[in-house]
Amino acid sequence: MPISRATPTKLMPLGDSNTVGGDAAGAAYRADLWQLLRADGRPVDFVGSVNSGPAGVLGDRDHEGHGGWAIGQIQGSVTGWLTTYRPDVITLQIGTNDMYDDASAGAAPGKLSTLIDTITATLPGVKLFVASIPQLADPNHYARVAAFNYTIPGIVAAKAAAGKQVRYVDANSGLFQPYDFVDMWDPNYGAASKAAIRWYGALTGVPITRYEAEQTANATITNAKRVQITSASGGGKVGYIDYPDSSVTFTFQVGSAGTYRIRARGANGMGTVCSHQVSANGGPPATVKYPSYSWDLLGESAVDLPLTAGSNTVKFTKGDCYTELDAIDVSVVPTA
Repeated sequence: MPISRATPTKLMPLGDSNTVGGDAAGAAYRADLWQLLRADGRPVDFVGSVNSGPAGVLGDRDHEGHGGWAIGQIQGSVTGWLTTYRPDVITLQIGTNDMYDDASAGAAPGKLSTLIDTITATLPGVKLFVASIPQLADPNHYARVAAFNYTIPGIVAAKAAAGKQVRYVDANSGLFQPYDFVDMWDPNYGAASKAAIRWYGALTGVPITRYEAEQTANATITNAKRVQITSASGGGKVGYIDYPDSSVTFTFQVGSAGTYRIRARGANGMGTVCSHQVSANGGPPATVKYPSYSWDLLGESAVDLPLTAGSNTVKFTKGDCYTELDAIDVSVVPTA
């Protein structure tokens, strides 16, 4: 497990605009990954020569993402970055800008292999997580992306077999809908939050399941309203949870009884900390508190609740002031 609560960890997010963030929020997966790690109390320091992203919701804005860069450009600078910042962990997602034409796409796997070799030779002890790239909004590029992504697990497996600390992360497949994209190349900040869950699971060994508040398959909404917004992970959130009888009730299953961490992804633009009351299976309510970032930037706030094996209901009701609810992320309570 590369990231635990016991050991401070320097993490370098490394890549292109899908590390920087392709929309106005400018955060990509980094914002929700930082929020998820913070909710666990894991001491992580993001490092890199670039500092960008929304203050507050992204409490550590350092990274090594470079919009528009291809694999070869990262290759040309990576040794200097590594020797300067000496990360313990690297999250690498690169290759989107190599997909412009057949020739550059065909050369991408070899370039990625060389980049991995350079990283592991420069810092032999680094733990390197290599991700697939997102599918693009333009169907004309589907074949190139699919062919490149197909090669990545094998490249990583060969490096691991040679004794290098390299692991593949399926960070993007099957996640994105057409409305999730800012442009042809970049999923928006809300969509990238779905990829952050997979990054978190790979880095901590704790898998998370997300349930969207606005989707009827996951939740029942009472005296509240669905609101469309691109910073929400499924394209929408639930607002107007404003009244004593307002509620969002999630129904989902877990495999065994125990205490689970419920991380609520909420938007609070009130300028002060607000809250919801949360209860599991009709039990006593707990309070989940949301810092105020804005109505367009969403943070993860955690509460631990007892769940039973099989089906469970988790009900959110109005607390202090007002917060809109995008989704919940559920896992066992991390023990390390």
